[in-house]
Amino acid sequence: MNGIDPDLDLDCSDSSGLRQTLIRQHHELRILFDISSALHSSPRLEDVLRQAIQAFLQTLQLKMGALYLFPDGGPVGELLLAAHHGFSSALINSIQRLTLTEAQLDRIRNREPVIWFAADQIVFADLRRRMAQESIREIICIALVTKESLLGLLYVSNHGALQIGRERRDFLTTIGQQIGVAIENAQLFDSVQRGKSELEISFDAIQHSIFIIDRRQRVVLVNQTSEQVYGKDANLLGRPYSTILYNQGEPPANCPVLECLRQARPVQREGAHPRWGGCFSFYAFPVVNLAGELERVVYYEKDVTEARKMEERLRRSERLKALGTLAAGIAHEIRNPLATINFNTQLLLRELELNEAQQQMFQDSIHEVKKIDQIVRQVLNFARPKEPRFLPHDLNEIVRYCHSLSKVHTRKSKVAFILELTEGLPAFVVDHNQISQVLMNLIINAIEAMPDGGRLTVKTGWQPDRSAVVVSVTDTGEGVLPGDEERIFDPFFTRKPEGTGLGLSICRQILERHKAYLELESTAGTGSCFKIVFPVIDMPIRP
Repeated sequence: MNGIDPDLDLDCSDSSGLRQTLIRQHHELRILFDISSALHSSPRLEDVLRQAIQAFLQTLQLKMGALYLFPDGGPVGELLLAAHHGFSSALINSIQRLTLTEAQLDRIRNREPVIWFAADQIVFADLRRRMAQESIREIICIALVTKESLLGLLYVSNHGALQIGRERRDFLTTIGQQIGVAIENAQLFDSVQRGKSELEISFDAIQHSIFIIDRRQRVVLVNQTSEQVYGKDANLLGRPYSTILYNQGEPPANCPVLECLRQARPVQREGAHPRWGGCFSFYAFPVVNLAGELERVVYYEKDVTEARKMEERLRRSERLKALGTLAAGIAHEIRNPLATINFNTQLLLRELELNEAQQQMFQDSIHEVKKIDQIVRQVLNFARPKEPRFLPHDLNEIVRYCHSLSKVHTRKSKVAFILELTEGLPAFVVDHNQISQVLMNLIINAIEAMPDGGRLTVKTGWQPDRSAVVVSVTDTGEGVLPGDEERIFDPFFTRKPEGTGLGLSICRQILERHKAYLELESTAGTGSCFKIVFPVIDMPIRP
């Protein structure tokens, strides 16, 4: 007899019993092997659950089965249907949720991992009727457990030629443990996959360029923003990072990635981007393995150009407020004696007998006093501007109004005035006179920058990238000197012989009260472009 030592002294009854035991054990091992093979064919939880119940039912030639799991964070004792076999769609809807008492759970966990019970004890009425129709009288409940916890329950119909008796409790307990371990592994796999997917989504959702760089200084991973800025990942992955970030073979000495690779510590820099200009923040973070060795560097760059411009506008605004307070005090101190000088000079001019040269001297004095008074008035307007009267206005109409006012200046200076207006812009609540003052100041400055004539273009348009309406004044004049681009907005700075240096300061002050701001793009010798930017909040362009 196979698997039995012939020298053993066994009687026939013992030999027959042993044969049956060995056959049963062989059958059980075969069942366990088949179930194990099915469980390990896929790491995904959905596949493991489906294959677990199918393998169990097919191997033991059973007709129906339902597998329930405890949901994360669900009520105590509540289980949800996770897999099933042999049920109609209508019946499935009625058995979706199962609730057990604490006593029932304690019995399954601690005393009876496998329970046989009559089919008429099933809590689902539709399922009881189906069992009666199929002549199924008994159900087996098998706990799906690991060393740590009870994960769920497997219910199978116990009928047919291979009906499972209570003597096979240990065998079914082993199956429950095997399925439980497979479910736990699949849940861990799904958790890891879900976490990986969430990280990838978050990685790609970051609206700044991110590069993962290895120790050989080659790019191994980029996010979607990097692809949009630098090109598709097929053209980026595997390349030396210096050829992408710096467009050259070797990185510069102050490269944050290079310093991070050498020193294995976080590095932060800020400055002009080597390829795009503007102002950027650059970050490099080391990634080390369990041995503390540097493996990769995470490089991150963020465009902070607009943020730095905003900070500079705020700093300038604070300086202007302080300067305005000082200027107002000085202007008042000057204005009182100036009025006396003006009055006495005009009185002497009328009462004294003066020759022609002396009269001219007095006239010149009066003229210069008036100039000083005009400057004082400008200083006071700068220090204490009038409160704006906000009313809805069409910016295009304000531009046309200023175009009409400036015709005399453009004809005298031989400047071609070009209007490019975008229709359908939203109306803004502004002070018509103050915005006209700003625009006229820019137009006159542009005309004066073209003493030999040229082209002046005033354009309005919608910029969706920053949700703003922009009015630009562009000339083909001398441009602004590189060192003067920031200084021209400072009070009293001017390169005009007759200027006071308050025009652009007052313009910027007016725009700040309108929640707008002024930008400059200029190249010395080719011209300048001043942009008045009116941010729009939740206000789409009108059709």
